[in-house]
Amino acid sequence: MSYGPPPGPPGPPPGGYGPPHGGQPMGERPEVGLAGVIFSLLCCWPLGIPALVFQMKIDNLWSQGDYQGAQEAADKAKKFRNIAFILGSISIVISIVLSVINMVIAASAVEDANQDLQELEQMQESYEDSYDTEDLDQLNEDLEQDLEELESY
Repeated sequence: MSYGPPPGPPGPPPGGYGPPHGGQPMGERPEVGLAGVIFSLLCCWPLGIPALVFQMKIDNLWSQGDYQGAQEAADKAKKFRNIAFILGSISIVISIVLSVINMVIAASAVEDANQDLQELEQMQESYEDSYDTEDLDQLNEDLEQDLEELESY
């Protein structure tokens, strides 16, 4: 009588933990770049903060075996980082344009003020030239004589 080959080792017990809920790793751990995320804080901090939070979640999720969650966190961190770069760049460009406009307006105001000052100086010179100093001297002498006569009364 032949019984066949001996049975192999028993299989895994029923139930158990099974594979991680994130599935098998799809490759290497997702990398966003901490330096870029920190720089995004400087460009636009309201969007840089979520980028940093999602960046910090990547390691934790990866080590727990949640590979899909780690990839999603990396994607969100990249999205927030890129939007922060774009908005930060736009705000810098707008700031530079407004500064140049402000300088042009200030230069124009200074030029207008200088022209007004020159006009005032010319008006003062023409006013002084319109009165003859000899007439003023004569008028002054007449006033002094009138004062002497009034004092003698």
